[in-house]
Amino acid sequence: AARCRDGDIDGIEVFADGHLLDSFWTPAVNRRTDEYGGSLENRIRFSIEVLEEIRRQVGDDYIVGIRMMFDEALDGGLQFDEGIRIGELLADTGMIDFFNINRGHCSTSVGLAGLIPNMGTPQAPHLQFAAEVKRHFDLPVMHAARINDVATARYAIKEGLLDLVSMTRAHIADPHIVAKITRGEEDQIRPCVGMGYCIDRIYGEGEALCAHNPATGREAALPHIIRKATE
Repeated sequence: AARCRDGDIDGIEVFADGHLLDSFWTPAVNRRTDEYGGSLENRIRFSIEVLEEIRRQVGDDYIVGIRMMFDEALDGGLQFDEGIRIGELLADTGMIDFFNINRGHCSTSVGLAGLIPNMGTPQAPHLQFAAEVKRHFDLPVMHAARINDVATARYAIKEGLLDLVSMTRAHIADPHIVAKITRGEEDQIRPCVGMGYCIDRIYGEGEALCAHNPATGREAALPHIIRKATE
């Protein structure tokens, strides 16, 4: 967090879902019998300690959000009501500025496919779920799960389903997507098709490549924008 601020990045997102913080929250994993297990308040204790240290490092005037699953859709896992309560407790600390909402789990390959939907799933399959979560909070709400085209993103904002849209894979496919939108060049956007090659590469080889854009991850050798020859 401190390095991000020192590097002039405007804010950070604490990635809880499927990672360390979430492993404290979910009863499917947390079997501790000390002050970090048992009650919901105990299970989020470590998360609050992390946020306190982040705020100590970056101050109160820096954007800090959290990405979390409000429902793991897993027997014995975190359920919707508990997810909402965790969100309320985190919001009450005053240390977070936005939520990035998701639904599902990554404890199995099938679960991961639901959490990070691929081309075999409908567009934005968890959008209505995110909208339901949004109704419980005053903080800005973001959502990321196969919102990979501008039309879906625009609809989500226009209809008040979300305050912000997260489009990670869409930016992997075309890092100039925002610039093209502002220039009125939506028809020039290279779309994410949801193949999931980027995810496979991250987990298998440690690098994010794109089957639809060979320049991604190879920018030193293959620039995204090919300049006209001067001669």
